[in-house]
Parts: sequence; structure tokens; C-alpha cells
Amino acid sequence: MDAIRTLTEEHRVILQVVDALEACATRVEREQRVERADVARFETFFREFTDVCHHGKEEDILFAALADSGFPTATGPLAVMRADHDRGRRLVRRIRELAEKPEQWEAADFEAFAGAAHAFAALLRDHIRREDEVLYPMAEEHLSRAQLRQVDELFQLFEEQREKGLVHARLHELAEALIRRYGSVDAQHRPAAGDRMRPVPSCCGF
Repeated sequence: MDAIRTLTEEHRVILQVVDALEACATRVEREQRVERADVARFETFFREFTDVCHHGKEEDILFAALADSGFPTATGPLAVMRADHDRGRRLVRRIRELAEKPEQWEAADFEAFAGAAHAFAALLRDHIRREDEVLYPMAEEHLSRAQLRQVDELFQLFEEQREKGLVHARLHELAEALIRRYGSVDAQHRPAAGDRMRPVPSCCGF
């Protein structure tokens, strides 16, 4: 397994669902109504795939390898990336709170969801750009071949362990359904009928 390539491919999937989330938020702002079940589905995807699976591999394996090779953890790129992850978790928790609210949404709830969704989308797009353009190339440059091989092996083990008892197909179907339903903010870039998203990389399901 090529760990950096795996992370980069996961970014492409995440960005597709981010586009769908922001399109959903834009629709909610305009119409002042929402499918609460879809809000829960977005939260599930970002919590299970983006955080547990993707960020899990980054923090527990790649960032740990960079720290072992001398990168500081309290300052610099690793600290910034972890801070982004934490901020994203807080925004996803806010979306979850709204999805689980027992009462009917009021105007403030529609506004809160749209605000959290747009903030999360902006955060992830910038975060992913910095990882793709700066952090990952830095890792490939500074980690030795032996270290990169170890990272690859640990990624493979991580995914094998998380696959046990989990249904990867549900994750694929969830992401595809959200993308098909909401597309992107720009209608010109929404997938045409019958189009399918790029397959979700094998990783953790739910």
C-alpha cells in the first residue's frame, strides 16, 4: 500500500462529499427546510470516514512517523494540522447536535446548520490543499525509505483491522447517495443522471 497515495485519494472522495454538504447548506438557506436524515448522514460520513479513518491514519501513523524523525509536535505543520482536525470535529459535533435535536428546527437552527456546514467546507478545502501541496511532499522528502515502508505497512494493518466486522459497502453507498442528491454548489458541476462518483478507497466502514 502507498500511504501517501491512499490519503490523497481519500481527499478526493472527501471533497466530493464536502461539495454536496455545501450545496445542501445553500439549499437550506434558500428554502428554510431540510431533510434531517440527510444532515445525520453527512455527520456520519464525516465522523466515520473523514475523522476516524482518514484522520486516524494521519495522526496515529504519518504524523507519528514525522514526529519520530524530528518534526516538532507543539508547533509547526503537525500542530497546525491537528488543530484543523480538532476544529473540524467541533463543527461536525455541532451538525450532529442539530441532526439529533428533538424539536422542529427554527430559523436559528437552519442558520446554525448552514454556518457550520460552510465553515467546515472552507476548513477542509484549505486543510486538504495544505496537506496535498505541503505536508505530504514534506513527508516523502524527509522520511527515509525504511520509514515510508513502515508507514505503508501500518496503513495496511490499520485498514485490515478496521474492516473487521464493518460494512465498507455502506460507506460507499452513503457517499454516493449524498453526492447524487446534492451535487455541488455550482449546478454546472453537479453529476449528470447516471454518473457515478469515483470509488471510495477501501477503508473503515460503519
